[in-house]
Amino acid sequence: MTILSQLVQKELINLEGKGENKQELLENLAKDLFEKGYVREDFATAVMEREEEFPTGLQLEKTAVAIPHTYSEFVKKPFIYVVKLNNPVTFIQMGTSDVDVSVHFVIVLGISEPKNQTGLLVELMNVFGQEKFIEQLQNSKTEEEIYQLFMTAEMEEE
Repeated sequence: MTILSQLVQKELINLEGKGENKQELLENLAKDLFEKGYVREDFATAVMEREEEFPTGLQLEKTAVAIPHTYSEFVKKPFIYVVKLNNPVTFIQMGTSDVDVSVHFVIVLGISEPKNQTGLLVELMNVFGQEKFIEQLQNSKTEEEIYQLFMTAEMEEE
């Protein structure tokens, strides 16, 4: 069983992520997470601050994703929030301070145990490196399809 499959929730799959920009998008997502009891009220501010310091955009071969997250004290219960955007939103490329990435998917991480963060990020990088996974994600039309994709994701050996 993967960490991904333990943290993905049907109620946290959103096929219509909306926001004119990164800040508006993250505020909308944080509001939803707060209303569902996953995060503290100040989660949006904490995610934006961390995103400024450590950008999470990731340009892949066929799409781009962002993996925003923040410190565990802002998380009430662990989660992965999978969001397909209506329109791409600009994030900064991971490991840079000025390379724009036009993101189509956002995977918000809510990590309550910091020791699990590295393993979860390794799993995400593994599945996002799989062409078949990305194609299925892009072609998914329902929350159930995306949920099943993450539930059945398998790690590829390097």
